[in-house]
Amino acid sequence: MTANPTQDAASSGASQGYIFALRQPGVRVFTAAGLVGRLPIAMNALAIVLLVSNITGSYAYAGILSALLAITAGLVSIISSRIADRVGQAGVLRVLAIAHSASLAMFTGSVLAGWPRAVQVVLVVVAGATTPAIGSYVRARWTHVAVNPSMVRVGFAWESILDEAVFTVGPIITTTAAFSLGFGAPLFLSAAFVLIGSLWLAASRTSTPPAHRESHVRTSLWAVVRLPGMVSLVLAAIGLGVVFGTVDVGVVAFTAEQQTASFAGIVLATFAGTSMVGGILYGSRAWPGPLHWHPRIAALALLVVTLAIPFATSNGYLVVVIALAGFSVAPALIGIFTLASRLVPRRHLTEGLTWTNSGLAAGFALGSSAAGVIVDSVGTRAGLALTVFGAALAGAALANRSLARAEQDDLWPPDPGADSEPVTAWNDDPLPGPHPMSA
Repeated sequence: MTANPTQDAASSGASQGYIFALRQPGVRVFTAAGLVGRLPIAMNALAIVLLVSNITGSYAYAGILSALLAITAGLVSIISSRIADRVGQAGVLRVLAIAHSASLAMFTGSVLAGWPRAVQVVLVVVAGATTPAIGSYVRARWTHVAVNPSMVRVGFAWESILDEAVFTVGPIITTTAAFSLGFGAPLFLSAAFVLIGSLWLAASRTSTPPAHRESHVRTSLWAVVRLPGMVSLVLAAIGLGVVFGTVDVGVVAFTAEQQTASFAGIVLATFAGTSMVGGILYGSRAWPGPLHWHPRIAALALLVVTLAIPFATSNGYLVVVIALAGFSVAPALIGIFTLASRLVPRRHLTEGLTWTNSGLAAGFALGSSAAGVIVDSVGTRAGLALTVFGAALAGAALANRSLARAEQDDLWPPDPGADSEPVTAWNDDPLPGPHPMSA
Protein backbone atom coordinates (compact mmCIF):
# COMPACT_ATOMS: atom_id res chain seq x y z
CA MET A 1 0.00 0.00 0.00
CA THR A 2 1.31 3.44 -0.90
CA ALA A 3 2.14 5.60 2.06
CA ASN A 4 0.42 8.92 2.56
CA PRO A 5 3.22 11.56 2.60
CA THR A 6 1.13 14.08 4.52
CA GLN A 7 0.22 11.62 7.22
CA ASP A 8 3.76 10.26 7.40
CA ALA A 9 5.12 13.76 7.92
CA ALA A 10 2.60 14.37 10.67
CA SER A 11 3.41 11.06 12.32
CA SER A 12 7.14 11.68 12.19
CA GLY A 13 7.11 14.79 14.30
CA ALA A 14 4.55 17.55 13.84
CA SER A 15 1.62 15.52 15.11
CA GLN A 16 3.55 14.83 18.30
CA GLY A 17 3.22 18.47 19.36
CA TYR A 18 0.50 20.72 20.68
CA ILE A 19 1.07 23.36 17.96
CA PHE A 20 0.38 20.98 15.09
CA ALA A 21 -2.79 19.66 16.76
CA LEU A 22 -4.16 23.12 17.53
CA ARG A 23 -3.62 24.25 13.94
CA GLN A 24 -6.05 21.67 12.55
CA PRO A 25 -9.36 23.12 11.22
CA GLY A 26 -11.97 23.73 13.90
CA VAL A 27 -9.82 22.61 16.82
CA ARG A 28 -9.25 25.99 18.45
CA VAL A 29 -12.95 26.78 18.31
CA PHE A 30 -14.22 23.60 19.96
CA THR A 31 -11.45 23.46 22.56
CA ALA A 32 -12.08 27.12 23.53
CA ALA A 33 -15.83 26.47 23.80
CA GLY A 34 -15.11 23.41 25.91
CA LEU A 35 -12.89 25.46 28.19
CA VAL A 36 -15.67 27.97 28.90
CA GLY A 37 -18.26 25.23 29.33
CA ARG A 38 -16.05 23.31 31.76
CA LEU A 39 -15.34 26.21 34.13
CA PRO A 40 -18.33 25.26 36.32
CA ILE A 41 -16.88 21.85 37.15
CA ALA A 42 -14.23 23.67 39.17
CA MET A 43 -16.74 26.07 40.70
CA ASN A 44 -19.95 24.27 41.60
CA ALA A 45 -18.80 22.07 44.48
CA LEU A 46 -16.89 24.82 46.26
CA ALA A 47 -19.66 27.34 45.51
CA ILE A 48 -22.33 25.07 46.99
CA VAL A 49 -20.24 24.37 50.10
CA LEU A 50 -19.59 28.08 50.64
CA LEU A 51 -23.22 29.08 49.98
CA VAL A 52 -24.95 26.37 51.98
CA SER A 53 -22.51 26.20 54.91
CA ASN A 54 -22.72 29.97 55.37
CA ILE A 55 -26.51 30.05 55.07
CA THR A 56 -27.31 26.94 57.15
CA GLY A 57 -24.12 26.41 59.17
CA SER A 58 -24.01 22.73 58.15
CA TYR A 59 -21.11 21.22 56.23
CA ALA A 60 -22.97 17.89 56.13
CA TYR A 61 -25.96 19.39 54.29
CA ALA A 62 -23.64 21.32 51.99
CA GLY A 63 -21.72 18.14 51.19
CA ILE A 64 -24.94 16.23 50.51
CA LEU A 65 -26.21 18.87 48.07
CA SER A 66 -22.83 18.98 46.34
CA ALA A 67 -22.89 15.18 46.10
CA LEU A 68 -26.41 15.14 44.69
CA LEU A 69 -25.38 17.54 41.92
CA ALA A 70 -22.34 15.44 41.07
CA ILE A 71 -23.96 12.00 41.22
CA THR A 72 -27.02 12.92 39.16
CA ALA A 73 -24.77 14.62 36.61
CA GLY A 74 -22.62 11.51 36.41
CA LEU A 75 -25.48 9.05 36.05
CA VAL A 76 -27.76 10.92 33.68
CA SER A 77 -24.93 12.21 31.47
CA ILE A 78 -24.27 8.59 30.44
CA ILE A 79 -27.73 8.53 28.89
CA SER A 80 -27.47 11.99 27.32
CA SER A 81 -24.04 11.12 25.89
CA ARG A 82 -25.48 7.91 24.45
CA ILE A 83 -28.16 10.01 22.76
CA ALA A 84 -25.49 12.42 21.48
CA ASP A 85 -23.61 9.50 19.90
CA ARG A 86 -26.82 8.46 18.17
CA VAL A 87 -28.34 11.77 17.02
CA GLY A 88 -25.38 14.17 17.11
CA GLN A 89 -24.05 16.58 19.72
CA ALA A 90 -25.57 19.90 18.63
CA GLY A 91 -29.21 19.39 19.56
CA VAL A 92 -28.42 17.63 22.83
CA LEU A 93 -26.04 20.42 23.88
CA ARG A 94 -28.62 23.14 23.22
CA VAL A 95 -31.33 21.46 25.30
CA LEU A 96 -29.01 20.65 28.19
CA ALA A 97 -27.45 24.13 28.22
CA ILE A 98 -30.77 25.90 28.65
CA ALA A 99 -32.22 23.41 31.15
CA HIS A 100 -29.10 23.25 33.30
CA SER A 101 -28.42 26.97 33.51
CA ALA A 102 -32.05 27.69 34.42
CA SER A 103 -32.27 24.99 37.10
CA LEU A 104 -28.90 25.91 38.66
CA ALA A 105 -29.96 29.56 38.91
CA MET A 106 -33.27 28.50 40.51
CA PHE A 107 -31.48 26.28 43.02
CA THR A 108 -29.23 29.18 44.03
CA GLY A 109 -32.22 31.42 44.49
CA SER A 110 -33.98 28.76 46.59
CA VAL A 111 -31.07 28.58 49.05
CA LEU A 112 -30.77 32.36 49.31
CA ALA A 113 -34.52 32.72 49.83
CA GLY A 114 -34.65 29.97 52.45
CA TRP A 115 -37.09 27.74 50.58
CA PRO A 116 -37.86 24.30 52.06
CA ARG A 117 -34.98 21.86 51.82
CA ALA A 118 -37.08 19.43 49.80
CA VAL A 119 -37.39 22.08 47.06
CA GLN A 120 -33.65 22.74 47.17
CA VAL A 121 -32.94 19.02 46.79
CA VAL A 122 -35.27 18.69 43.81
CA LEU A 123 -33.72 21.70 42.06
CA VAL A 124 -30.14 20.55 42.62
CA VAL A 125 -31.04 17.10 41.26
CA VAL A 126 -32.57 18.67 38.13
CA ALA A 127 -29.46 20.81 37.70
CA GLY A 128 -27.30 17.71 37.97
CA ALA A 129 -29.43 15.66 35.60
CA THR A 130 -29.19 18.32 32.90
CA THR A 131 -25.42 18.85 33.16
CA PRO A 132 -23.73 18.37 29.76
CA ALA A 133 -20.61 16.15 29.80
CA ILE A 134 -18.55 18.80 28.04
CA GLY A 135 -15.24 17.01 28.56
CA SER A 136 -16.48 13.86 26.85
CA TYR A 137 -18.02 15.80 23.96
CA VAL A 138 -14.76 17.66 23.34
CA ARG A 139 -12.60 14.54 23.53
CA ALA A 140 -14.90 12.77 21.09
CA ARG A 141 -14.28 15.66 18.69
CA TRP A 142 -10.53 15.17 19.00
CA THR A 143 -10.87 11.58 17.82
CA HIS A 144 -12.97 12.78 14.88
CA VAL A 145 -10.58 15.48 13.61
CA ALA A 146 -7.30 13.68 14.38
CA VAL A 147 -5.13 12.64 11.44
CA ASN A 148 -3.51 9.80 13.41
CA PRO A 149 -3.35 8.24 16.90
CA SER A 150 -0.54 10.54 18.04
CA MET A 151 -2.75 13.57 17.52
CA VAL A 152 -5.48 11.95 19.63
CA ARG A 153 -3.05 11.54 22.48
CA VAL A 154 -1.80 15.10 22.14
CA GLY A 155 -5.39 16.35 22.03
CA PHE A 156 -6.33 14.43 25.17
CA ALA A 157 -3.23 15.78 26.92
CA TRP A 158 -4.17 19.31 25.88
CA GLU A 159 -7.66 18.87 27.32
CA SER A 160 -6.19 17.60 30.59
CA ILE A 161 -4.05 20.73 30.76
CA LEU A 162 -7.15 22.87 30.21
CA ASP A 163 -8.96 20.88 32.90
CA GLU A 164 -6.25 21.75 35.36
CA ALA A 165 -6.24 25.38 34.20
CA VAL A 166 -9.96 25.40 34.92
CA PHE A 167 -9.37 23.96 38.40
CA THR A 168 -6.69 26.57 38.99
CA VAL A 169 -8.86 29.52 38.00
CA GLY A 170 -12.26 28.17 39.12
CA PRO A 171 -11.69 28.20 42.89
CA ILE A 172 -10.22 31.70 42.72
CA ILE A 173 -13.23 32.96 40.74
CA THR A 174 -15.54 31.23 43.20
CA THR A 175 -14.02 32.58 46.40
CA THR A 176 -13.52 36.06 44.97
CA ALA A 177 -17.12 36.27 43.77
CA ALA A 178 -18.50 34.76 46.97
CA PHE A 179 -16.70 37.10 49.35
CA SER A 180 -17.00 40.24 47.23
CA LEU A 181 -20.41 39.87 45.49
CA GLY A 182 -22.29 37.45 47.71
CA PHE A 183 -22.40 33.71 48.29
CA GLY A 184 -24.86 33.13 45.45
CA ALA A 185 -22.75 34.91 42.82
CA PRO A 186 -20.45 31.97 41.91
CA LEU A 187 -23.37 29.69 41.01
CA PHE A 188 -25.02 32.39 38.88
CA LEU A 189 -21.69 32.80 37.06
CA SER A 190 -21.48 29.03 36.66
CA ALA A 191 -24.91 28.93 35.00
CA ALA A 192 -23.77 31.60 32.54
CA PHE A 193 -20.55 29.75 31.70
CA VAL A 194 -22.40 26.51 30.94
CA LEU A 195 -24.90 28.30 28.73
CA ILE A 196 -22.26 30.18 26.73
CA GLY A 197 -19.81 27.29 26.39
CA SER A 198 -22.40 24.68 25.44
CA LEU A 199 -24.14 26.83 22.83
CA TRP A 200 -20.76 27.82 21.37
CA LEU A 201 -19.72 24.17 21.15
CA ALA A 202 -23.04 23.22 19.55
CA ALA A 203 -22.49 25.91 16.90
CA SER A 204 -19.09 24.42 15.95
CA ARG A 205 -20.40 22.01 13.32
CA THR A 206 -17.18 21.28 11.38
CA SER A 207 -15.70 19.22 14.22
CA THR A 208 -18.87 17.39 15.26
CA PRO A 209 -18.52 13.59 15.11
CA PRO A 210 -21.02 11.86 12.81
CA ALA A 211 -24.20 10.45 14.29
CA HIS A 212 -24.43 6.66 14.52
CA ARG A 213 -28.19 6.36 14.38
CA GLU A 214 -28.45 2.57 14.48
CA SER A 215 -25.41 1.74 16.59
CA HIS A 216 -27.23 1.73 19.95
CA VAL A 217 -30.42 -0.05 18.94
CA ARG A 218 -29.06 -3.56 19.62
CA THR A 219 -27.02 -2.73 22.75
CA SER A 220 -28.07 -2.36 26.38
CA LEU A 221 -27.28 0.66 28.50
CA TRP A 222 -24.63 -1.41 30.32
CA ALA A 223 -22.93 -2.84 27.22
CA VAL A 224 -20.06 -0.35 27.17
CA VAL A 225 -19.12 -0.57 30.84
CA ARG A 226 -19.11 -4.37 30.60
CA LEU A 227 -16.28 -4.30 28.05
CA PRO A 228 -13.06 -5.82 29.46
CA GLY A 229 -11.16 -3.28 31.51
CA MET A 230 -13.89 -0.64 31.66
CA VAL A 231 -15.09 -1.49 35.17
CA SER A 232 -11.51 -1.08 36.41
CA LEU A 233 -11.27 2.35 34.78
CA VAL A 234 -14.58 3.46 36.29
CA LEU A 235 -13.46 2.28 39.74
CA ALA A 236 -10.16 4.13 39.33
CA ALA A 237 -12.08 7.25 38.35
CA ILE A 238 -14.29 6.83 41.43
CA GLY A 239 -11.17 6.70 43.59
CA LEU A 240 -9.79 9.91 42.11
CA GLY A 241 -13.22 11.51 42.49
CA VAL A 242 -13.19 10.65 46.20
CA VAL A 243 -9.88 12.49 46.50
CA PHE A 244 -11.32 15.57 44.73
CA GLY A 245 -14.55 15.64 46.76
CA THR A 246 -12.73 15.17 50.04
CA VAL A 247 -10.21 17.88 49.25
CA ASP A 248 -12.95 20.36 48.30
CA VAL A 249 -14.92 19.97 51.55
CA GLY A 250 -11.90 19.30 53.77
CA VAL A 251 -9.96 22.36 52.59
CA VAL A 252 -12.93 24.67 53.13
CA ALA A 253 -13.45 23.27 56.63
CA PHE A 254 -9.75 23.36 57.51
CA THR A 255 -9.21 26.97 56.41
CA ALA A 256 -12.38 28.04 58.23
CA GLU A 257 -11.05 26.32 61.33
CA GLN A 258 -7.85 28.36 60.93
CA GLN A 259 -9.94 31.56 60.70
CA THR A 260 -8.80 32.07 57.07
CA ALA A 261 -11.84 30.91 55.06
CA SER A 262 -10.93 32.85 51.92
CA PHE A 263 -7.60 30.97 51.76
CA ALA A 264 -9.48 27.86 50.59
CA GLY A 265 -9.48 29.13 47.01
CA ILE A 266 -5.70 29.50 47.04
CA VAL A 267 -5.18 25.96 48.36
CA LEU A 268 -7.51 24.44 45.76
CA ALA A 269 -5.96 26.53 42.99
CA THR A 270 -2.52 25.26 44.05
CA PHE A 271 -3.80 21.67 43.86
CA ALA A 272 -5.02 22.24 40.31
CA GLY A 273 -1.95 24.25 39.32
CA THR A 274 0.53 21.52 40.23
CA SER A 275 -1.71 18.98 38.53
CA MET A 276 -1.57 21.12 35.38
CA VAL A 277 2.21 21.13 35.55
CA GLY A 278 2.15 17.35 35.93
CA GLY A 279 -0.11 17.07 32.87
CA ILE A 280 2.15 19.29 30.77
CA LEU A 281 5.24 17.30 31.69
CA TYR A 282 3.52 13.98 31.09
CA GLY A 283 2.04 15.02 27.75
CA SER A 284 5.19 16.63 26.39
CA ARG A 285 7.26 13.50 25.85
CA ALA A 286 7.21 9.73 25.47
CA TRP A 287 7.51 7.74 28.67
CA PRO A 288 8.91 4.21 28.96
CA GLY A 289 6.75 1.18 29.59
CA PRO A 290 3.24 0.20 28.47
CA LEU A 291 0.54 2.85 28.61
CA HIS A 292 -1.45 1.03 31.29
CA TRP A 293 1.51 1.30 33.70
CA HIS A 294 1.50 5.11 33.65
CA PRO A 295 -1.77 5.87 35.49
CA ARG A 296 -1.01 3.04 37.93
CA ILE A 297 2.32 4.60 38.90
CA ALA A 298 0.71 8.05 39.18
CA ALA A 299 -2.04 6.68 41.46
CA LEU A 300 0.50 4.98 43.71
CA ALA A 301 2.50 8.22 43.96
CA LEU A 302 -0.73 10.02 44.89
CA LEU A 303 -1.39 7.43 47.62
CA VAL A 304 2.02 8.02 49.19
CA VAL A 305 1.43 11.79 49.37
CA THR A 306 -2.14 11.56 50.68
CA LEU A 307 -0.87 9.66 53.71
CA ALA A 308 0.48 13.01 54.95
CA ILE A 309 -2.68 15.09 54.36
CA PRO A 310 -4.60 14.14 57.56
CA PHE A 311 -1.68 15.37 59.66
CA ALA A 312 -2.00 19.00 58.48
CA THR A 313 -1.49 21.48 61.28
CA SER A 314 -1.38 24.78 59.40
CA ASN A 315 -2.31 26.37 56.08
CA GLY A 316 1.33 26.24 55.01
CA TYR A 317 1.57 22.49 55.66
CA LEU A 318 -1.72 21.88 53.84
CA VAL A 319 -0.63 23.86 50.76
CA VAL A 320 2.61 21.89 50.49
CA VAL A 321 1.07 18.40 50.70
CA ILE A 322 -1.87 19.36 48.48
CA ALA A 323 0.59 20.72 45.90
CA LEU A 324 2.62 17.49 45.97
CA ALA A 325 -0.55 15.44 45.54
CA GLY A 326 -1.54 17.53 42.54
CA PHE A 327 1.49 16.49 40.48
CA SER A 328 0.15 12.93 40.19
CA VAL A 329 -3.47 13.76 39.40
CA ALA A 330 -3.33 14.77 35.73
CA PRO A 331 -1.09 11.88 34.60
CA ALA A 332 -3.50 9.45 36.28
CA LEU A 333 -6.51 11.04 34.59
CA ILE A 334 -4.77 11.23 31.21
CA GLY A 335 -4.04 7.53 31.41
CA ILE A 336 -7.59 6.63 32.42
CA PHE A 337 -9.21 8.58 29.58
CA THR A 338 -6.68 7.29 27.05
CA LEU A 339 -7.24 3.68 28.04
CA ALA A 340 -11.02 4.21 27.83
CA SER A 341 -10.72 5.67 24.32
CA ARG A 342 -8.83 2.53 23.26
CA LEU A 343 -11.12 -0.01 24.90
CA VAL A 344 -14.39 1.46 23.58
CA PRO A 345 -15.44 1.30 19.89
CA ARG A 346 -15.67 4.69 18.20
CA ARG A 347 -19.42 4.47 17.65
CA HIS A 348 -19.79 4.45 21.47
CA LEU A 349 -16.90 6.79 22.21
CA THR A 350 -18.73 9.69 23.88
CA GLU A 351 -20.66 7.24 26.04
CA GLY A 352 -17.48 5.36 26.98
CA LEU A 353 -15.64 8.53 27.95
CA THR A 354 -18.67 9.65 29.92
CA TRP A 355 -18.58 6.44 31.98
CA THR A 356 -15.16 7.48 33.27
CA ASN A 357 -16.43 11.03 33.84
CA SER A 358 -19.37 9.55 35.73
CA GLY A 359 -16.98 7.54 37.86
CA LEU A 360 -15.27 10.80 38.79
CA ALA A 361 -18.65 12.34 39.59
CA ALA A 362 -19.72 9.36 41.70
CA GLY A 363 -16.43 9.42 43.59
CA PHE A 364 -16.69 13.15 44.10
CA ALA A 365 -20.21 12.70 45.46
CA LEU A 366 -19.02 10.00 47.84
CA GLY A 367 -16.00 12.02 48.94
CA SER A 368 -17.77 15.34 49.46
CA SER A 369 -20.80 13.90 51.27
CA ALA A 370 -18.80 11.55 53.49
CA ALA A 371 -16.20 14.22 54.24
CA GLY A 372 -18.94 16.67 55.22
CA VAL A 373 -20.51 14.19 57.65
CA ILE A 374 -17.14 13.22 59.13
CA VAL A 375 -16.02 16.85 59.50
CA ASP A 376 -19.24 17.70 61.38
CA SER A 377 -19.18 14.60 63.61
CA VAL A 378 -15.49 13.75 64.10
CA GLY A 379 -13.31 16.60 62.88
CA THR A 380 -11.56 18.14 59.90
CA ARG A 381 -8.47 15.92 59.87
CA ALA A 382 -10.59 12.77 59.99
CA GLY A 383 -12.49 14.05 56.96
CA LEU A 384 -9.26 14.72 55.09
CA ALA A 385 -8.20 11.11 55.75
CA LEU A 386 -10.70 10.00 53.08
CA THR A 387 -8.14 11.10 50.47
CA VAL A 388 -6.08 8.04 51.42
CA PHE A 389 -9.02 5.73 50.72
CA GLY A 390 -9.64 7.33 47.31
CA ALA A 391 -6.02 7.10 46.20
CA ALA A 392 -5.81 3.46 47.37
CA LEU A 393 -8.95 2.55 45.42
CA ALA A 394 -7.58 4.15 42.24
CA GLY A 395 -4.25 2.37 42.56
CA ALA A 396 -5.87 -1.01 43.19
CA ALA A 397 -8.27 -0.67 40.25
CA LEU A 398 -5.50 0.35 37.85
CA ALA A 399 -3.52 -2.78 38.78
CA ASN A 400 -6.06 -4.92 36.86
CA ARG A 401 -4.30 -6.92 34.17
CA SER A 402 -7.21 -6.57 31.75
CA LEU A 403 -6.09 -2.98 31.06
CA ALA A 404 -3.14 -4.38 29.11
CA ARG A 405 -5.69 -5.14 26.39
CA ALA A 406 -5.58 -1.46 25.43
CA GLU A 407 -2.07 -2.01 24.09
CA GLN A 408 -3.29 -4.50 21.47
CA ASP A 409 -3.81 -3.64 17.82
CA ASP A 410 -7.13 -3.92 15.98
CA LEU A 411 -9.31 -4.16 19.06
CA TRP A 412 -12.33 -3.07 17.04
CA PRO A 413 -12.56 -4.51 13.51
CA PRO A 414 -15.11 -3.06 11.06
CA ASP A 415 -18.70 -3.75 12.06
CA PRO A 416 -20.68 -4.68 8.95
CA GLY A 417 -23.93 -4.07 10.80
CA ALA A 418 -23.26 -0.43 11.62
CA ASP A 419 -24.67 2.38 9.51
CA SER A 420 -21.57 4.52 9.97
CA GLU A 421 -17.95 4.35 8.86
CA PRO A 422 -15.95 1.22 9.84
CA VAL A 423 -14.54 1.27 13.32
CA THR A 424 -10.78 1.73 13.26
CA ALA A 425 -8.31 1.06 16.04
CA TRP A 426 -6.56 4.13 17.39
CA ASN A 427 -3.86 2.11 19.03
CA ASP A 428 -1.96 1.09 15.89
CA ASP A 429 1.00 3.24 16.95
CA PRO A 430 3.07 2.03 19.92
CA LEU A 431 3.20 5.25 21.92
CA PRO A 432 5.96 7.18 20.17
CA GLY A 433 4.73 10.54 21.40
CA PRO A 434 2.84 12.43 24.09
CA HIS A 435 0.19 10.64 26.05
CA PRO A 436 -3.19 12.18 26.61
CA MET A 437 -6.10 12.51 28.94
CA SER A 438 -10.93 14.63 31.36
CA ALA A 439 -14.45 17.48 34.83
